[in-house]
Amino acid sequence: MVIRLRLRVRGVRGREVEVVAVVNSGYEALRPELLINTSIAHELGLYPVLPSGAEVREYALADGSRTKLIRIPNALEVKVCVEDRETKYVGCDAVIAERAEEPLISDKLADALEIVAIAIGEGIWCFRDELGKKNRRSASPLEGW
Repeated sequence: MVIRLRLRVRGVRGREVEVVAVVNSGYEALRPELLINTSIAHELGLYPVLPSGAEVREYALADGSRTKLIRIPNALEVKVCVEDRETKYVGCDAVIAERAEEPLISDKLADALEIVAIAIGEGIWCFRDELGKKNRRSASPLEGW
């Protein structure tokens, strides 16, 4: 199991979607980023017509290969959806990957959302201010992922 979070994602064009995204500490970024596929990007109004500032950038993958992805700076606001508290929206860049199977939360976005991994293999996490007080369980993947 991995840590999956239910997110409310708002795009720069005002559209919103709810997704379940994987917290990926191996997804190193200089800024908070949420990697999404073209389908989610389309729902948010970010694709196929890209907003100004969009750029194609080369990313290094875990297996050492390289791929080109679309990065849109400051395109999204993201918050974690949990049953017992309202979290704040955090700004981040959108990274669009045509073949992404699940949305991915970069290391910097996890930090901005104040996520603490407690037991990654068991999908247990908490918010930074809950450390030692509360353990949360990973969200279930959405149908179709």
